[in-house]
Amino acid sequence: MAVIVEYDRAQRQLAIENALATVRLEGLEPSDETKDIFDRYVNGEITADQMDIAMEQFLDRKYGPIRLPGHERP
Repeated sequence: MAVIVEYDRAQRQLAIENALATVRLEGLEPSDETKDIFDRYVNGEITADQMDIAMEQFLDRKYGPIRLPGHERP
């Protein structure tokens, strides 16, 4: 588990709140699983790269694998 200082946690929280506000302005609401992944990132349990992977895995489970040109995984 990553150890983060309170300043880092606050910065992560602000980034997630801004992302959620943008999504909500579009009239959408993130799933509980998405919010859980974000919480794990904010609390320092996972890194930003791990959060990206967790989100991709969640979306693959929910919608099936979708690959865009230039965004292939190794």
